[in-house]
Amino acid sequence: MNASRNLPSLIAKATEKLRERCGDKAEFEARLLLGIVTGSDEAIYSHMSIQPTDQQIAQYDGLIIQRCAGKPISRIRGWREFWSLRFYLNSATLDPRPESELLIETAVSFAETQQLTQNPHFRVLDLGTGSGCLLLACLSELKHAKGVGIDINEQAVIQAQVNARSMNLEARSEFFVSDWFDGLGDKSFDLVLCNPPYISAEDEEILQDEVRLFDPKQALFSKNQGLADYEIIFSSLARYLNPDGIACIEIGYKQSEQVIELARGFNLKVRELLQDLQGIPRCLVLCY
Repeated sequence: MNASRNLPSLIAKATEKLRERCGDKAEFEARLLLGIVTGSDEAIYSHMSIQPTDQQIAQYDGLIIQRCAGKPISRIRGWREFWSLRFYLNSATLDPRPESELLIETAVSFAETQQLTQNPHFRVLDLGTGSGCLLLACLSELKHAKGVGIDINEQAVIQAQVNARSMNLEARSEFFVSDWFDGLGDKSFDLVLCNPPYISAEDEEILQDEVRLFDPKQALFSKNQGLADYEIIFSSLARYLNPDGIACIEIGYKQSEQVIELARGFNLKVRELLQDLQGIPRCLVLCY
């Protein structure tokens, strides 16, 4: 076999190139990138009977360069797994993070506890839907629920609609362009999900390249030390939340006290504050 096509050699060379960017994950990411160019969603291992073509090797070299420049694998292959579902991404959508799954766990637990999982009138709102990951993951668990996802960016809405179709959830979901609540009319919901922009512009330089260079700024940054969009959301939330409903809101690192104070300023009650797997307060559960 040509040495340039030898899998162990290819993977070893790619691993060394990726070491500075990826650290201990360098070899695994080298295997994933090789999977992308050879048509696999999984990592490629040295013992596999795969012989990359010259064209695939050239493509592999290009992907390694992209990854070394900070481009996440999810952006390279165009999708991210979230809640064991595949969400396709575009430049207008935030790359879903594992910690956001806490909102889904909380929402599904609420529906089960309130015996709402079989209720065909159960309605979910996803504010700033992006790829649609929060709403569609929730609807995948709550088989009778229907939901609305809104986003200020039309390209994000288009991507969410594509994801809904790929999961056969388009009949129970609706996505449209809206600046927060502006386009919702008199609709009300049993459950509101929201992962708003909450990073202060002053913190941009300390973000990882994968976030700073490749996630849409509109979905990341908020004025007033990252609190401006919480204030907008909380000022109108009660009008769109049914009396027995809850809102599951993602919050940033060290923001819990300020966000709770804002919520209470708009007469919202804190039902729970839940921590993610790293012990960081991440999901604020509100009612009124």
